[in-house]
Amino acid sequence: MDPRDKPGFTDFLSETKDMLDSLESDLVKIGEGNREKEVLNSLFRSVHTIKGTAGMYDFSKIADFVHFLEETLDKVRSGIIEPSSDLVQIVLQCKDHLLLRLETFESGEFESEDILKEGENLIFNLSKYNPDSLSTEPKFSHETSSTKESNAWLLRISCSENLFVNGLDPYPFLRYLAEKGELKETKLDETRIPKFSDLEPAACFLDIETVYVSELTKEEILESFEFAGLDMTVEIEPISVLSTTNSDRKDPMPEKGFKESSNGGSQNKTSTSRTIRVDADKLDLVVDQVGEVVVISSALQQIAIGLKDEFLEELTHRMSRLLEQIRSNSLKLRMVPVQTLFSRYSRVVFELGKQTGKSIRLEIRGGETELDKNLIDNLIDPLTHMVRNSIDHGIESSEEERIRLGKPPEALIVLAASHKSGEILIEISDDGKGIDPETILKRAKEKGLYKEGDAIKEEQIYSLLFEPGFSTAESVTELSGRGVGLDVVKKNVESLRGRIEINSEKGKGTTFRIFLPLTLANIDGFLLRIGKNQYAIPLDMVKECMEFHPQEFLVGEQNYIKVRDKVIPYVDMNDWFGEPKGIEGRRNLVIINSGNLQAGLIVNDLLGRIHSVIKPLGGFFAETQGVSGFALLGDGSVAMIIDTTTLLLSVRSNSEEILHTKLNQQISTLSRASN
Repeated sequence: MDPRDKPGFTDFLSETKDMLDSLESDLVKIGEGNREKEVLNSLFRSVHTIKGTAGMYDFSKIADFVHFLEETLDKVRSGIIEPSSDLVQIVLQCKDHLLLRLETFESGEFESEDILKEGENLIFNLSKYNPDSLSTEPKFSHETSSTKESNAWLLRISCSENLFVNGLDPYPFLRYLAEKGELKETKLDETRIPKFSDLEPAACFLDIETVYVSELTKEEILESFEFAGLDMTVEIEPISVLSTTNSDRKDPMPEKGFKESSNGGSQNKTSTSRTIRVDADKLDLVVDQVGEVVVISSALQQIAIGLKDEFLEELTHRMSRLLEQIRSNSLKLRMVPVQTLFSRYSRVVFELGKQTGKSIRLEIRGGETELDKNLIDNLIDPLTHMVRNSIDHGIESSEEERIRLGKPPEALIVLAASHKSGEILIEISDDGKGIDPETILKRAKEKGLYKEGDAIKEEQIYSLLFEPGFSTAESVTELSGRGVGLDVVKKNVESLRGRIEINSEKGKGTTFRIFLPLTLANIDGFLLRIGKNQYAIPLDMVKECMEFHPQEFLVGEQNYIKVRDKVIPYVDMNDWFGEPKGIEGRRNLVIINSGNLQAGLIVNDLLGRIHSVIKPLGGFFAETQGVSGFALLGDGSVAMIIDTTTLLLSVRSNSEEILHTKLNQQISTLSRASN
């Protein structure tokens, strides 16, 4: 049977992955020296929950493996075993092993012999710290504990009608309880079951009462039903062990079924019930379809205006306003806190710090900032490389060196996120030794990327780091030196319609800044006409618009204009795209800015604001320069989306080149005059 066909498999998968993330986070804290009781308890709870859910969903081999892990961490929690650095590393390997097994199930397969063998090796390694664990079999037997130390409970389990619809079944819960103790006198409340003619095939009408004898506490029993949320209500009453064998005991089944529990464990899950897990592909489909409806709404508005029907115009305007709210809310469905991305690097910093012998602390800022889920997924590899780069290249080689430089012995790496000018800014910074421009230029000369005497600014020097095959490492290590990395990072960031910048101060540290759009799916744009075609730019990048008069704005013969006493570069977009300028007299100036970059765009017409779905360029046009996609308009036409990142960077590069050329000419003139 395909593991994906098991009822509730998707919920099991997502819940277990969440527990593994929590497990990893707690392990890193412990590895860094945190021995707080709550952290140790949280570590144990994560493993205990994984074992419980694996048992309920009949993934017995995973449950058996986690049992040995649970035994060890229980002794860590009790203070019997010291959580040494080596033990933390082994448990982290166990976490990776469990994640591998989950991914195997996700692909529709069961564990191979190699995976099971790897699990056995990890259990053997754990046994070095907890020798008793190998002699302790997993407690999944049906043996009854009827001694006085056992607890006896009267359980009343009430199932909601949606239990089966939500992929749950009471049987795995009862089976799990039976494995931990004994179920006696289990009865079904038949009063809830409707007549056959009124029976709903997908509905659940089960209310169950049973006497349960086990060594489990009340809290542990309630915890075993935690996964069911509000779909199963549990009421527990303690009873005497002896009374469970008394034949004169009254029938525990109430005549009219069970009352709703007021103290069941699941009643505390009210806040959790407000969250629903939805497949990301389904969200993407909703967002795309909402975007298409917005485009159709815009077309209807244009038709209503053409018909000059006031009632129809008002109706379409109200519909458009409502659809805009729906569109905005649908986009928010895909927004998740960037903390989910940043938290994974705690382990990267911890392990690489141990590997390199450097003492490093990771600090996360702005973790509540929300970012499109697709962007987060595509940022994992670029951020991983930059964090590794900071550890290997940025941080000093020893604590003694840092102390000699007047720095604290523990280095600091900061991951920060914030909103800036309608974009998301992600910063990766360290307080290490910074980037030495001379070292970069020396390596650039060796590779033929720079010639002695060329005028070059510091920002241009740093940009050399993004050249393919460029590396300043003296030797090849496991972390760096192969010249593969930052060029791939730059390509990945640019594929997300973003850009990356470097700021560094020698001896102080380095900061990588990544600017990204809020979402990849839709655009709030400003529509322009350039020549005979329509183009769009992100609305958040538009600072102001005005009529363009060359005699008022142009500065000298170079590509600069003066706006309100500020000189900025400009681009004639007709020349940029090779569009005819036309014979009309009026042209317009659009000032755009992103971060520290600003430029003026000269266009033919300003057509106003649009909301549209972003469609990628495919096939033959995939490598087209200057545009990042196209937007569907209400009248069925399309507008090319200008790649403003490439545009701004090109404008800055051209402006700097012009300035340096002019500066070199002035220097040459002065030199000839002095001679």
